[in-house]
Amino acid sequence: MSTAWKGPVVLLREPGSAFWSRFGYRVLMAGVLGLAAFYMPFAWLAVPIWVLAGLMALLAALAIANIIKNKRALLVHTGAGSIEWPRSIQEIVLRRPLTWVAGTEIEVTHPPVAALPGKLDPRITLSDGNRSIERVPLYGVSPTAFVDAANSALFGRGTTLHFAPDDAALPDAGAAE
Repeated sequence: MSTAWKGPVVLLREPGSAFWSRFGYRVLMAGVLGLAAFYMPFAWLAVPIWVLAGLMALLAALAIANIIKNKRALLVHTGAGSIEWPRSIQEIVLRRPLTWVAGTEIEVTHPPVAALPGKLDPRITLSDGNRSIERVPLYGVSPTAFVDAANSALFGRGTTLHFAPDDAALPDAGAAE
């Protein structure tokens, strides 16, 4: 059965608080750097600070453009049957290759311990055996809850996600002997 007629399904969205945090930081840095450059008595030092302030303002504008372009989607199941991490405008300009996995069964793993856990954790990896999408942030959602929600969204599309427990993701120490 072909699923090409079906439109894309968003499996994971970035929370609005993550956007506002990133956008606020960039606007604040642009303002602080602009203010510092304005009051800088040395022109040779003010010019690089103005450049940095302009770059931060550009990143703030690109944050808004990326929200408009991707609609906060982090993982999208396309009509062709692949799961993709949509590229930002910066990634397109820098020619970063598209990160995607495809297949009927996608394995989801996550590291057992994060060195410095944060708001983005836990992070998962999606793999189809040949390709992988690494370090996908779940923003506090458990990996099993993500897999259940994604499988319900993917019902009837020919793709299922399978969660690999922590001990299955680690290599077997006895296999090397």
